[in-house]
Amino acid sequence: MFSTIYIHELKTWFKQPLFYIYTVVLFLLSVTISAIAVGVFDSDNVTVTSAIKLNGAVGIYSLLGFFAILSYLLIPSIIGGTIQRDFKNNMHNVLYSYPLTKWNYLLAKFGAGMTMSILVVIASLIGITIGFYLPGANEELVGPFKIMNYLQPFLVYIIPNIFFYGAIVFAITAFLRNVNIGFMFVLVMIILQLAAQSSVPTMDDSYWVELLEPTGDSATYAQIKYWTPEEQSTQLIPVEGTLLYNRLIWLGISLLVFTGVLFGFNFSQNPSSLSLFRKKSQRVTKKNFGTIEKVVMPTARQDLSFFGQLKTSWIIAKSDISYIVIGWPFIIIGSVAFAFSLLTMLITGQQYGTDILPKTWVMLEFAGGIFSVFSYLLIFLYSGLIMDRAKAAHLNQLVDATPTKNWTLLLSKFIAMLFMVATILLIVILSGIIIQSYNGFFEFELPLYFFDLYVINIWDFIPWILMSLLIHTLIKNKWVGLIVLLVLAIGIPPLLGAIGVQQSQFIFNQGAGSPSPSDMNGYGSGLARYFTYRVYWFLLGIALFALSVLFYRRGMDTNMMERFAFAKARLSKSLIAILAVSLIGFFAIGGYIWKVNNVDNKQISGKEQEEMRVNYEKELSKFAKTPQPRLVAVNTFMDVFPDTRDFKAGATYTFVNQTNITIDTLHVNYPDRPTTIDLDRETEIVYDQEDYDYRMYQFKNPLQPGDTLIMKFTTENKPNTFFDNNSPVVDNGTFINNSIFPSIGYNDQGEIRNTQIRKKYNLPPKDRLPEPDAPGARDNNYIGGNSDWIDFEATVSTSNDQIAIAPGYLMKEWEEDGRKYFYYKMDSKILNFYAFLSGRYDVRREKHNGIKLEIYYHPDHIYNVDRMMNGLKDGLDYYNDNYTPYQHKQVRIIEFPRTGGGFAQAFPNTIPFSEAIGFIADVDDDDNDNVDYPFSVTAHELAHQWWAHQVIGANAKGATLLSESLSEYSSLKVLEKTNGKEQMRKFLKVAMDGYLLGRTVEQIKENPLMYNENQQYIHYQKGSLVLYAMSDYLGEKKFNNVIKRFAEKYQFKGAPYPVATEFVDDIRAVTPDSLQYLITDMFETITLYDNKVKKANYTELPDGKYLVSIDAVVTKYRADEKGKSVYKNMSGDSLSFTPEGRNRALQSLPLADYIEVGVFGEEDEKTGIEKVLYLKKMKITDISNTFDIVVDSKPVEAGIDPYNKLIDRNSDDNRSLLNEKKNNN
Repeated sequence: MFSTIYIHELKTWFKQPLFYIYTVVLFLLSVTISAIAVGVFDSDNVTVTSAIKLNGAVGIYSLLGFFAILSYLLIPSIIGGTIQRDFKNNMHNVLYSYPLTKWNYLLAKFGAGMTMSILVVIASLIGITIGFYLPGANEELVGPFKIMNYLQPFLVYIIPNIFFYGAIVFAITAFLRNVNIGFMFVLVMIILQLAAQSSVPTMDDSYWVELLEPTGDSATYAQIKYWTPEEQSTQLIPVEGTLLYNRLIWLGISLLVFTGVLFGFNFSQNPSSLSLFRKKSQRVTKKNFGTIEKVVMPTARQDLSFFGQLKTSWIIAKSDISYIVIGWPFIIIGSVAFAFSLLTMLITGQQYGTDILPKTWVMLEFAGGIFSVFSYLLIFLYSGLIMDRAKAAHLNQLVDATPTKNWTLLLSKFIAMLFMVATILLIVILSGIIIQSYNGFFEFELPLYFFDLYVINIWDFIPWILMSLLIHTLIKNKWVGLIVLLVLAIGIPPLLGAIGVQQSQFIFNQGAGSPSPSDMNGYGSGLARYFTYRVYWFLLGIALFALSVLFYRRGMDTNMMERFAFAKARLSKSLIAILAVSLIGFFAIGGYIWKVNNVDNKQISGKEQEEMRVNYEKELSKFAKTPQPRLVAVNTFMDVFPDTRDFKAGATYTFVNQTNITIDTLHVNYPDRPTTIDLDRETEIVYDQEDYDYRMYQFKNPLQPGDTLIMKFTTENKPNTFFDNNSPVVDNGTFINNSIFPSIGYNDQGEIRNTQIRKKYNLPPKDRLPEPDAPGARDNNYIGGNSDWIDFEATVSTSNDQIAIAPGYLMKEWEEDGRKYFYYKMDSKILNFYAFLSGRYDVRREKHNGIKLEIYYHPDHIYNVDRMMNGLKDGLDYYNDNYTPYQHKQVRIIEFPRTGGGFAQAFPNTIPFSEAIGFIADVDDDDNDNVDYPFSVTAHELAHQWWAHQVIGANAKGATLLSESLSEYSSLKVLEKTNGKEQMRKFLKVAMDGYLLGRTVEQIKENPLMYNENQQYIHYQKGSLVLYAMSDYLGEKKFNNVIKRFAEKYQFKGAPYPVATEFVDDIRAVTPDSLQYLITDMFETITLYDNKVKKANYTELPDGKYLVSIDAVVTKYRADEKGKSVYKNMSGDSLSFTPEGRNRALQSLPLADYIEVGVFGEEDEKTGIEKVLYLKKMKITDISNTFDIVVDSKPVEAGIDPYNKLIDRNSDDNRSLLNEKKNNN
């Protein structure tokens, strides 16, 4: 009987178009996405590159995981539909009377549903494979075909997850006979899955999440989160640890659920019911035997007028609103999403592991992003449910027979969907307020909540509501309609982008994203552009609504030919007028957008930009070595007009020919805005290419060695329009740097660096930066080409309610014509690197050891001004004591809006600081896990006054070791001095995680620290770790003396500029022979450790002391530029050790390393800081090690490299709690 039912179900599915629609859609979507991923469409779009082989196990897992989520959404209609079919067709009464066993019936039904679901996913797997090998695929993105790369994700993830989802959906449908509830369950589980995945990267201990997240994705992330491109390309995902336990747990849960169905299901006519508020039924007894009662029927009145139809729409809408919003599925999903948003905002509202104040814009940013995806899914689902609601209740023919107009019925559905979205947005507000209250923050800003969500963001959903109504009008099956909408939303945009359609006006409901609010600058100028696009798409939505009215299904099911005939008959004058007006408005606004983007402004596609960069290099790189005069002085002005968001600027540049040859041509890069350039010598323009903004002036009389050249220029923004903002000026908090000014000489930063793209265009391989010993590498610093140290003065004007700031000292301030003017001048030379700021500020002024300290901040952002001021003071003290004297008489911090970026940047004596990176931090001084990053970032940026503004590296590999790494190290030492050595573990752990995560997404190659090519994860995170470790090994004073001597040698020096190899040589010179390996490991190579405490216990000795025994494993290895591990040194030597009970040996480079071993006691009750009982560097020569240590106090924890000073991919196992071992003596 099992085989009979099973085969019958398969035959039934194979006869249904639904299966083929699902299969074909997922197959085509998977082919398209994988083809895009491997660059099949590169001829139409920007070249796709990746350091990872996309057909490796990790690549297949990622792609298949995306399609798996789509397949999970199909499970209710496939597995649930398999058993619901009998109830829907009222065949269950007949079937249940047959002599078939419950087990055979259920196993066959479920087995058939599982089979069909797996076949749909197999179609995706086949599609992915075909996409990889289509003509035009980039061979460098695809590795050798390995069947296990495909089978492992399929067997480990897809089949178990389909079984899990299928078992629960099958149970829900079998007992409740409602496949919609099954779909709601899947949606809830996907929300929980997203919650788990988003929380794991930010959790210190994600063990339980890894175990309990049903799909295994969180456990997988924990396994592979530090994998390099090489490992992601070549290795299978190890099914061990929490991933193995996760798979076994959820396989067991799935079996339990299905077993519960097998035992709990009954062949009964009526379904089980689920209600929390069931009223007790009452027995009704007839009392009217033999009598006839007269009933007076009320007189029905019909109002078919326009306003009557509107009233009818509202009445119907209220019913649909109740069905949606008060229905248990929505309540459950909403509750889960609500809890998810609370969890996400609690976890992700952090920087550097420290909370940020829950400002209203912060809540909107986090919760809004979560709920937008959630809202779209519900729109796609519920639009189908309410369109199908009457039919599901067998009332469709009764409703269709009423004189209610089509637009009335559709308008009711639109109102209901809009009300659902409004309810979701209300949940966003409640989530935000709860989080704010929980954190004791009561600046709720309710007007901002309602304006952002109900005036701005709600317009993002309206076009999709109207599109959903049309799709579900045209497509009878709500599940097919759902798939079509998902494809339109997530499949069509990347396909259009791949074939070169990149302008958002041609991609449904895209355009200018909703503007983000800033405390300083509100919504800026983005609202006009945003609402232009919203009106544009809304007008198309009205046309879609009119089409829905024309094709609305009424009466018996009809074919498309008949529906077209009905549509033609329904085409009234009013509908024609609506279609005409909406489409005319749509095309008129579209034409305006096109004109602004393509006529008024030159729209450049990604492909065109790529080709332009290639042509730029091919045409102009021959001038890279052409001698140019050096910039020696700048006298500039900047007029800022906040009210109109305009600026006008200019400068007088003084150049000197510092070469020993004549210069006959000046090469100028000019800004892409109205600009005038005047030279004090007679010249002829011999080349002017607007595509590159590059011009050559040939001198009538060449510049002789030592000659001076004066350039005067002005530049201003193109006029701002209602739709387009062409200026960096904002109403409050303008921040403009000198990159908007002309520059001299060929700029190789315009070249393409990616090796794969260069190969495609027949360009020779080229590193991002030249080698330190390359000819000419030390001629320029890495910040300003063709300039060294310059004289600087600036006049900045702004509106009379703002303060304008530039580097230098304020020499004069005055008002003229209702505007304020500020004249700044530097008393010493600076780099050609400066900025202008203007805003309405409160100012905190203090003086510290003769240096003026100023913080210009938004009046409402006083929260962390004291911390930042302390960062300036402590930083100045440490840097002056350990390095060279501070070169200026003042230092100031100026806040700018977060919409300008979330960073801080150091200019001479002036540090612009985003409102989002310190001003709103919520540092808890009583929490030892908090990082005081307002203090830390301040100390880092202040350190740049030494490392960049005193010593600047050559434009060569390793340049940022001399700026960013030294600044980050310096800030760590200031933190250590303030917080104590015991608190540095948190900072070092954050830095290590940043480095290890950064190398996983390296697109070209990872370089050793001393040869890094401005790679942030290397010069920031790894650099700070390495320099801090060297300070620890050599001693802080000794190491700082090396830095000080290096600074004294190169302070304010020009060419030849210093390179990182010289700095490393200075460190090498003071490093003892026993520690010379550190230079190789930390600076010259990519070296990592895998240190682990295997076992640790303690025994109390008779004298009251404690013997601590630690068994630890130490291995060291190197990695090449792609991340491939190497366990042999240059001589071919290595170590090997096979632990007891294991078949595979551990490998390591030869060891003679000094590594800290520590023992720790109880935490101090007041400070929460652990007591260090023992901490000493031990010489390690073997992989397996045992340490016996006697301590005076009771130990709690022990570790090897306990403070994470060495780079270790799994530093969590460096420590272990101690077990007491009884002394048998």
